Amino acid sequence: MTAHSSIPVSDPETAVKTVDSIPWFQPCFENDEADAVSAVIASGYVNDGPVCRAFEAAMADRLGADYAVVTTSGTAAISLALLALGFGPGDEAIVPDLTFIATANAVRMVGGEVRFADVTPGRFTIDPDAVEAAITPRTRAVVSVDVNGRACDYARLEKICEARDLLLVCDTAEGLGSALGGRALGTYGHAGAFSFSPNKFITTGQGGLVVTRDGAAATRLRELKDQGRAVQGTGGDDLHPRLGFNFKMTDMQAAVGLRQLEALDRRLDRARQRDRWYRQRLGDLASLRFPETSDDEEVCLWTDILAERADAIVSALREARIGHRRFWHPLHTQGTYGGAVDAAAAYPVSIRSSAEGLWLPSYFDLSEAEVDRTCDVIRQALTR
Repeated sequence: MTAHSSIPVSDPETAVKTVDSIPWFQPCFENDEADAVSAVIASGYVNDGPVCRAFEAAMADRLGADYAVVTTSGTAAISLALLALGFGPGDEAIVPDLTFIATANAVRMVGGEVRFADVTPGRFTIDPDAVEAAITPRTRAVVSVDVNGRACDYARLEKICEARDLLLVCDTAEGLGSALGGRALGTYGHAGAFSFSPNKFITTGQGGLVVTRDGAAATRLRELKDQGRAVQGTGGDDLHPRLGFNFKMTDMQAAVGLRQLEALDRRLDRARQRDRWYRQRLGDLASLRFPETSDDEEVCLWTDILAERADAIVSALREARIGHRRFWHPLHTQGTYGGAVDAAAAYPVSIRSSAEGLWLPSYFDLSEAEVDRTCDVIRQALTR
């Protein structure tokens, strides 16, 4: 098994579809978002206001959440959720070793320390056994990650956290549209954090959301993201009874989010069809595996595969101008989190999944012919 090669991969924020190329992912705007933004501009009020409140209400309704608060980003959503629940400097949070680094950085941003736990084979979600083994007297929270729309084992995680008096914050940046036991992901634990960055099912350019059933935490969230004010102020003779900052979304972004939300079900259906196409064409290859997914409740944001010869596939896709992405590097290997640890023993699933994992073209308008072309390239790469 080898570490990631130095081969560059496509960038979803800059990918542009051409006649002879296939992007990995790119944002899609199809519901008059420009008109919605123009209406906000014409109103004369573009800050965090009534359109943000409407977006929060729509998201809470969609998710079945009691409270929803919009923020500047998914990272800020995790940080503010932790702060609102009483997590602070010197506290320790357990996060999965295989996730986007923002999950760990969000803990660090509020002064917390990070401990890593290995992930489950074939699903990449945090391993409850590893969580229990990682708990120390300083542990105050677990930040789970619903990787690519796959639900964590919340039955066990919630029991562990309840028994140890730990906070459970769900990083559901990639889980919008998925559910577990009839409940939307993000509504488990004490709070859930969502992202609306460009490579998500719906985007506001940047932006995030926290949902919770805790009314006191929701009030604290509003204070934290708006200079200590629980309700909208004037910017002049306002009272600021609590410490807060500026993590507000704008009405312009929320207007885009409301229009994007109208397309969510259609995009979820397209993602399911996309994954069926890939599985039909590549499912017979012994050297390639599809990670586990619950067909009934989970929707993958991106099509992912595991392959021992991932480097060969990457080289072939790059040569064919087909967009793709490798899985994240394990967080314990990143410069800001590296330490003296027997990594092979501590995080074997994370290490192997990172080396073998690859996301295939997954943009919303991906055609069956483009899936055929991508799969042909993969087959050729694995039979050379």
